[in-house]
Amino acid sequence: MITVKNIGSLVLGSALAFSVCVSNSFAEEKTGIPSLSAVADKASAVAESGSLADLININNATPEMLAKIPGIGPKLGEAITAYRDANGTFTQLKDLLNVEGIDMSLLEKVKPFLKF
Repeated sequence: MITVKNIGSLVLGSALAFSVCVSNSFAEEKTGIPSLSAVADKASAVAESGSLADLININNATPEMLAKIPGIGPKLGEAITAYRDANGTFTQLKDLLNVEGIDMSLLEKVKPFLKF
């Protein structure tokens, strides 16, 4: 049942969501770092495509699978698998920082798409 209270909550929630999106978009433009909402949207898209089981397993993904993650691409996909082949499986996501071309900001961006 829709009540005046429910409508008020909906309007307030929508206004809050809008203000967060606007401020996050401004922050992304200014710093070049993806906003929290942009990363959340991408993670939601992955989750909506099936279940969290659809996340990419860093220890058995092919370079092509890794390349589909926003920010990785073919070159880093190859670098990740080459590092894994040479050094063994990743035991934590921070191990990706040992792969040439991956820094903390990229790691934070790709974390929502990965699992072990």
